[in-house]
Amino acid sequence: MAQEGISRLVAMAWGVAAMPQRGPKRELSHERIVEAAVEIADAEGLAAVTMQRVAKSFGFTTMALYRYVSSKDDLQQLMLDAIVGGEDWVVDPDDWRTGLEQWTRTVSGAYMRHPWALDIPLSSEAMLMPGQVRGTDAGMRAMRTLPGAPEDKLAVIMLLTLYVRGLASLGREVIDGGHDDAARALLREIVAEGRFPDVRPLIESGAYFDESEQQEDSDELSAALSLLMPGIEQAFAEAREGASPAEPVLTPAAALDRAESELRETVALRKSTQRRARELEKREAQLKAARDRAKVRAKEAARSVP
Repeated sequence: MAQEGISRLVAMAWGVAAMPQRGPKRELSHERIVEAAVEIADAEGLAAVTMQRVAKSFGFTTMALYRYVSSKDDLQQLMLDAIVGGEDWVVDPDDWRTGLEQWTRTVSGAYMRHPWALDIPLSSEAMLMPGQVRGTDAGMRAMRTLPGAPEDKLAVIMLLTLYVRGLASLGREVIDGGHDDAARALLREIVAEGRFPDVRPLIESGAYFDESEQQEDSDELSAALSLLMPGIEQAFAEAREGASPAEPVLTPAAALDRAESELRETVALRKSTQRRARELEKREAQLKAARDRAKVRAKEAARSVP
């Protein structure tokens, strides 16, 4: 594979960078270094990830790491790409709304599990790395049944990515930071006097401070998707009615790779759907049991009435 003109960061990400001539080759690889760095960041935050700290986790000198990863900035970019590429990316290719929602929640989940990723600035090389390409491929697969140009679909992916990243950042910096109780009480008093009538219901309910009961999925994300999906559909409405997305011309080897990939994705989607169905069946059984207990109590209460 040609490497001339490729940055070392991108070459490392794709596994085509030349191995160092010196160094602990058997014990180290850039993949293992990135894995160790992600573990440290998950436990202690991004600031705890230094070349010295990562090297220490392997029992090597910092210089040994520099033979594999040229800088801390490169290490962070590899970490960011690793958490994106490590996602399952289970999306429904037959319903673009369902598939795109699954894709968006996967991105959101990655930031929830690795909030330190928000501290890593996005670089121009990020889109050239395998994790980002895999995520983009999943997003395009989710929109197979949405008629439109690939470039427009890429714009949708960028829009949703920026929204999810912004929402995750807001949740960490504002919502998770909490609010002063006295300040909240003061704000409630102020709106009770009639000022700011349109935001008053949000403040009185606690939703303005994110005090409302949390559901399994993010309420903010659900609300955004319910607004964005019709807009996306409308934006693509001018596409030729009934036109099928253009299929790329594949070599036999590429067609085999795609078939195997789609089979794996379909199996993963089936398992995910079955798992969700089992969870709902369990919940249904619990609700039926609660309903039956309520019936018994209601009958007992009725009989006790003179």
